[in-house]
Amino acid sequence: MNNTFDKLLAPLQLRGKTAPSRIVFAAHQTNLSTNHRFAQRHVAYYAARAAGGAGLIVLEGSVVHPSDWPYEYAIFGYDEQVVAGYQQVAAAVHAHGALVLAHLTHSGMQGTSHYSQAPLWAPSPVPEVNSRELPQEMEPAEINAVVAGFAQAAQFAMAGGLNGVEINAGQDGLIRQFLSPLTNMRGDEYGGELDNRLRFAREVIRAVRYAIGEQAIVGLRLSGDEHAPWAGIKPEDAAEIARFLTSDGQIDFISVTSGGIYTRHMTRAGLFAPPGHAAHLAAQIKTGVQALVFAQGSIVDSLMATGLLVEGQADAIEMTRALIADPDLPRKLRAGQPDDIRPCILSNQDNIIDMVQNPRLSCVNNPAAGYESDPEFATLPPVAKPRRVMVVGGGPAGLEAARVAALRGHHVTLYEQSDRLGGALRIAAQTPGRDRLALAVDWLEAQVRKQDVTIKLGVEVTPELVQAERPDAVIVAVGGVPGRYPFVQFDAAAMPILDPRQVLRGEAPEQPGQALILDQIGDPVGMGVAEWLSDRGWQVMVVTADMFVGQRLTASQELTPWNQRAAAKGIVFRPQIDVERVTGRTVYGCDHFDRTPIQFDEVDLVVAVTFEQPDEGLYLALKRAGQQVTRAGDCVAPRYMSQAILEGYRAGREI
Repeated sequence: MNNTFDKLLAPLQLRGKTAPSRIVFAAHQTNLSTNHRFAQRHVAYYAARAAGGAGLIVLEGSVVHPSDWPYEYAIFGYDEQVVAGYQQVAAAVHAHGALVLAHLTHSGMQGTSHYSQAPLWAPSPVPEVNSRELPQEMEPAEINAVVAGFAQAAQFAMAGGLNGVEINAGQDGLIRQFLSPLTNMRGDEYGGELDNRLRFAREVIRAVRYAIGEQAIVGLRLSGDEHAPWAGIKPEDAAEIARFLTSDGQIDFISVTSGGIYTRHMTRAGLFAPPGHAAHLAAQIKTGVQALVFAQGSIVDSLMATGLLVEGQADAIEMTRALIADPDLPRKLRAGQPDDIRPCILSNQDNIIDMVQNPRLSCVNNPAAGYESDPEFATLPPVAKPRRVMVVGGGPAGLEAARVAALRGHHVTLYEQSDRLGGALRIAAQTPGRDRLALAVDWLEAQVRKQDVTIKLGVEVTPELVQAERPDAVIVAVGGVPGRYPFVQFDAAAMPILDPRQVLRGEAPEQPGQALILDQIGDPVGMGVAEWLSDRGWQVMVVTADMFVGQRLTASQELTPWNQRAAAKGIVFRPQIDVERVTGRTVYGCDHFDRTPIQFDEVDLVVAVTFEQPDEGLYLALKRAGQQVTRAGDCVAPRYMSQAILEGYRAGREI
């Protein structure tokens, strides 16, 4: 064992049971269920993390009462048929020595009536922030029904062979809504002073403990800060709540999260927040309770996790996204191979899935996540006869293709036109706060070098070069090229008109002035360029035809923090404008709806942010010449990193 990580890999005692490490895989939505029960996809998903060395696994939330159906594929923990699924997951997890808990939850006002076709239940009629749906204030009989639901769901969890349960009083739970004066405005014995607001939580904990006995583990997931100081739970409030709720010894651990109805993005923060941003909340609670305390908050680095334990700020660490990116993280630490851990880049691109498309959970950097039982990820078969494989393009798609092909036993040569591997991802990593993106290609580059892939930089691959090298197979992964901004006439411009790559390569004028970002996409590309220019002294305005600036940032929970940063930097938003013409130093357009003419004068730089096009010339030429060739990534269709890595994996696997 590497002594550096001894504390993180040490066993953890919970109610007389032993978790093999202090690494926790916490509850999160997966959309893997079938008929609202745990399915074989869950079994494979959780078993992979247990096999990799996670100490404690907390399953996807199980709702405890029919009044709560928060998303289409929610687990119905109140239905006895959930037991069979628990049994399958428990057997798979226990086979590798890990402990496993059910996560019992009720979403209250933060759910939706879309599926249940019934009113939401909540402490008070406070509208849900996103949907603006007004919930029904719970009557005493309904409160009692939910308390009984928690107890019954806990019994089903134990019947399913689990080691216990975690009760949700976190960001999205009904219990937190009772605890918080932000959402609890009742005048009866469940509202008002803190002692009354604690009543519902106490009743749930007492009922659950009574239902499952003294031998089972009972934990509590608690929001340590709602980030709403005008009315919500503040860190000092959370510490007091934790003391009260653990004083009778019924709670074995508190998992400290953050966020509330107005700050959902802080529960699973993306690139906008530093790793470990919420760890101090756990430390504050730990000083006043006898129960174990788990830290959370974008903790994806093993050294940081170990440091928190060594410093006594927590007893265990939730490393959920790190384990999604690499299920074998603990095993690799034990083996002294920390450099082989596939990094979590905290982009939130594929693991925020509560959206109308109902995607299955996955990982931008690990395409096998959520698909562990699929044949293409279950095994990576070695080749019977190694072949000479030429991979063209050193971005994420090409690097992954080279890595996988080499792992299978092929002789791989990787060509990159520039003088550095990483492709467009390295360019994107230059924008403010997005430097972690480079970790993905850093890891891929290290892995291909470890596999003795031959790397040739600064070489432009042509059909003639391919013909001269005579490879057995070619994988083209050369990326995309800038597209033309549609429906805009660019003529006689007296200022530079650049695309985002040109800006980040340093082609903008050195003397800052007025910059207009013409944004057709609304994702981190345009927003990142806007911040990059602002940080260098430019006066930046973002112009878009969309209803609001940064429209696609909602999917990764970045919209609110982007607005906060942009406001602080003086970036101006001009949504709902159709740009029509750029001439001289003036940009002409009109209101998207009433067509009122609008113009922007004295512009010094225009950045046209539009969809790229595939660079497919080499692929098509090789295909016409009869060469065995496949392609992956943006040269198929420019999209996001997750698609590039997935297609690179498939290309390397299928050669």
